Amino acid sequence: MRRLSLLVVIVLSMLANASAQSGRTKGYSESSIKNEKPKSAAAVPEQTVSTDPAELEIIRIETDLVVIPVRVSDKGGRPIANITKDEFKIFENGVEKEVAYFSDVEQPFTVALVLDMSYSSVFKLLDIQEAAKKFVAQLRPGDKVMVISFAEKPVVLCEATSERKILNIAIEGSRIASGTSLYTTLDMVLNQKLKPISGRKAVVLLSDGVDTTSVLETAASVGKDITESDVLIYPIRYNTYDDVQKSRRTTAPVQYDDNDKPYTVDSRPGKGEREEDYATAKEFLKTAAEKTGGHLYNVTSTTNLDHAFANIANELRKTYSLGYYPNSDRESGVSFNIKVRVYRPDLNVRARDSYSRR
Repeated sequence: MRRLSLLVVIVLSMLANASAQSGRTKGYSESSIKNEKPKSAAAVPEQTVSTDPAELEIIRIETDLVVIPVRVSDKGGRPIANITKDEFKIFENGVEKEVAYFSDVEQPFTVALVLDMSYSSVFKLLDIQEAAKKFVAQLRPGDKVMVISFAEKPVVLCEATSERKILNIAIEGSRIASGTSLYTTLDMVLNQKLKPISGRKAVVLLSDGVDTTSVLETAASVGKDITESDVLIYPIRYNTYDDVQKSRRTTAPVQYDDNDKPYTVDSRPGKGEREEDYATAKEFLKTAAEKTGGHLYNVTSTTNLDHAFANIANELRKTYSLGYYPNSDRESGVSFNIKVRVYRPDLNVRARDSYSRR
């Protein structure tokens, strides 16, 4: 969603001049005007346009053009690239809106590649780094990627660039650390890093989705940011639950019984280690993808990671952009439902399903 400010400047003196000129030529063909004898300079006083701000009447009109990235594919998941503007329909809260903006041109994209470097990811670190490099290898001229890792705090390893060497060095620089502030990181990426950038934007997030150390941000507050942004979110979720459970048991403290025989105490799992924490994380990532029109990928191997990255790069380039003007009496922060339909059979349409005015 982009806010477009339309500035209409009405210069009264210019309109008066144009009106006078129009009155002299109205009703004449071009040839008859050319044959008309010119009047002397004295008979036609020179007219000038005033630049005095006091004589300019300025009318400012602000409106919201809601821009929606849309992906259309067949039943096999292959992108469909020949949909016309007339085949799209946009509905807001069930009411059809005119498609005021349409683009089907392949465009460069800017991606925030966000890497979870919490301790739960230590088992997948090399896979994550190698897959991220393969994503970078698919870049075309004009595509840009920024690399951000996070544990307890987000770390910007590289600002948006097309230089593959720089990106690969940044990816290799990601390091495992304690804590997992996923919500804090997404808030920073959406509101500070991607918001000022125009064009097609996306977050590619490699994480198990479990947050343990965010303080100011919550799933609800970040969900609001997601609804208000024009950024596609592609979570690539790898399940670390089994690895975490094994690690927790092997590192449990050793105690001794009355016969001095050692045994371990399997203490209760803490925050971020419980089965319900992983269920909450999966639901959060699924909702983030659906709200923005992205897609959640569940991966279990390097092959799955490679496939996910290839699909994401392909989708970002072959994305339609549709825009419509909502009613002017929208309250800030109120969410509205969006439905995009294509009137052609046997196609899958993915687009964000809601937006909120800031």
